[in-house]
Amino acid sequence: MTFWVPIVILLNGIISFVYSVKATQEPATLWAMLAVNFVFYLGITQTGIVFSAMMRLSRSEWGRYFSRLGEILTLSFMPVAAIIFFIIYLFGTDHLFYWANPGQSHGHISPWVGRSLFFWKNIIANALFYIASYLYFSCGSREEKEPHPSGDLTKRRNILAGVVCFFYIIANTFIAWDFGMMIIPHWESSIFPPYYWCGNMLGGTAFLFVASVAFISGPRKEPVGRERLNSMGKVFIGFVLLWVYMFWSQHIVLWYSNLPHLFEPVFRQMKGNYTPAFVLMMLLIFILPFCALLFRRVKFSARAMAAVSISICAGLWINRYLMIIPVFTDMGVPVFTSWTNISLILGGLSAVLLSVAVFFRLFPQAEAIREEID
Repeated sequence: MTFWVPIVILLNGIISFVYSVKATQEPATLWAMLAVNFVFYLGITQTGIVFSAMMRLSRSEWGRYFSRLGEILTLSFMPVAAIIFFIIYLFGTDHLFYWANPGQSHGHISPWVGRSLFFWKNIIANALFYIASYLYFSCGSREEKEPHPSGDLTKRRNILAGVVCFFYIIANTFIAWDFGMMIIPHWESSIFPPYYWCGNMLGGTAFLFVASVAFISGPRKEPVGRERLNSMGKVFIGFVLLWVYMFWSQHIVLWYSNLPHLFEPVFRQMKGNYTPAFVLMMLLIFILPFCALLFRRVKFSARAMAAVSISICAGLWINRYLMIIPVFTDMGVPVFTSWTNISLILGGLSAVLLSVAVFFRLFPQAEAIREEID
């Protein structure tokens, strides 16, 4: 039952999307919703192995509890990410990107945009990221098998951790440009890619914590342990503050640079019909987590930390929604709560869970992380 229920939910998402695209006269909004879920799930899964790399480079002992599951989240979702990207490229490019329609008048089009460049730069950057991730994961597997790993093996994995972080930044910069900046004619922001990375790091870490509750089982009521819970809570509050700083930085840069023509894409997501979604995003991703994590009782409770993590993930999804959807609609139609949208959200979550479950079945040795309680 646990295996078949996500399959049914995933199939419902696929069927709902295909039916809605064929039935509507204006499919751009539906493709935009697919792009929202693509960038959301891609970002939080790719962050899993980056969390492991950061714990490795900072020599964190408590982070090892979550690290292997983070690596598995990243590698297991790779086929799904590739399939969705190919679908968007083959069938959704004309609906999502203004530069794909040469008949429309948008003035000068930068040579940086174009079908071939959009395809190859994302494919190459993400391929390099996933190759580095696989090498890092394999090196970790060899290191775990040796009772006393050699210094060369340890040094190699430390270097690979840095390489993973480097290609993560490159790959996510391209995603931020293509699905955030380049869907808006002649809009640019030097702060936007770092703002996008920080959101992924915050949401990805929160999702990793929730996934650890689902996939790492143990005999104790709080399997993570008080020390790890407290440490993860400190990481959460650090990432929350970093995210809100980058969010504010977008506005202050436009203000002191006196660039009024760049204000509209930033303020569009806060005005009119999008105001309730924006307020809800700030509540879920910043205000509630920040206030909750000030209390030690919250950071020492697995259930409270899971609730904070779910709040952060929901807030980040709304953030990605506001990043893309206002370009294609003024909320005149019920996009946020439509059946197709809900089906895509649940279908994406099911795809992540099924990917991890399939990974465990294909690589039984990965089951060892379920017993890593100490």
